[in-house]
Amino acid sequence: MKGSSMKVPWPTRLVDRENSWAVLVGTSEQHSPPSNLPPIPQAATSVEDFAQVLTGPVGLFAKERVFTVTNPRSTEEVLGVLDRIAGHKPDVVLFYYVGHGMQGSLADAGSGRKELFLALPGSIDEQAEAVRTGLPVSSVFSRLRYLRAKQSVVVLDCCWAARALDEPGAGDVHILCATDKNTPALYELTGRHTGFTGSLLDLFEKGIPDGPQYLDLQTVFHHLSVVLPTTRCTASEESNGCLPRPRQQTTDQRGNLALVRNQAFGTGLSAEGLSTRAEFARRVAALGEDPLIDTGDQRMLLAHAAELFAAIAVDTAALHNAPDLGRPILTE
Repeated sequence: MKGSSMKVPWPTRLVDRENSWAVLVGTSEQHSPPSNLPPIPQAATSVEDFAQVLTGPVGLFAKERVFTVTNPRSTEEVLGVLDRIAGHKPDVVLFYYVGHGMQGSLADAGSGRKELFLALPGSIDEQAEAVRTGLPVSSVFSRLRYLRAKQSVVVLDCCWAARALDEPGAGDVHILCATDKNTPALYELTGRHTGFTGSLLDLFEKGIPDGPQYLDLQTVFHHLSVVLPTTRCTASEESNGCLPRPRQQTTDQRGNLALVRNQAFGTGLSAEGLSTRAEFARRVAALGEDPLIDTGDQRMLLAHAAELFAAIAVDTAALHNAPDLGRPILTE
């Protein structure tokens, strides 16, 4: 009898636990005046829970090398934490920000390319004031370049996040964005996390039943690209009422880097695993019927959904004939 229809994944690169750092920044408070931005309480809990996942049972980071900064009083309070890593010749440096994103231009008279500024508690969301009161994402990339890590990863959970992709200093940094250049990030007022971070943490904590042993960045992006735009959000003003689609930048094999273990590894043939796989396939099919998506992408998604359902059918039949196949694979 043939085994599972699941494919063998491409090898992943793991972070060097003893020589990798994470800097997690969140702005949950807004001091008004001068700030004209509303507070985002979910930013503080998002940072807290992200740190716990990275250093917990599924995480690959050492607890003493994960720094959290909540409601920084100045840009230097954030950049200074990155400076603490200097001289260590790091393997991986992860920078994460959750809060408001602002747009501004460093060019004279407000002309030129719009750039992304990360809000601090006293930031003012106006063109010139954003430049004066926010943290330029270009400064983050500059500090990361100075650290000369083997690989840098930036995760931005804020409005207009994909504007970071236009930064000349972004170079070969792997960047994962909650939304595109022109769309706000969203969250439910009563939730513990923002929409993007909540989905990311849910993925880290639950895993992918038919996924690889470690969740690499490329797998994470592909999963979020399906889950986010099929997750309802009352704050969404789009016709489908769902969270925005994420964006990413990656080069060469940098998407193979894994930050966490796959909590659900080896459970793809279990009853729960098959149910989770079927739910994901339904989301892929639903996304393929979204009229806002390009026709070619719709066809690709619907074809992929058909492949997923076919694989589930084969594995369900195999499990029925040989129940022992459904036992989880035990790993260290």
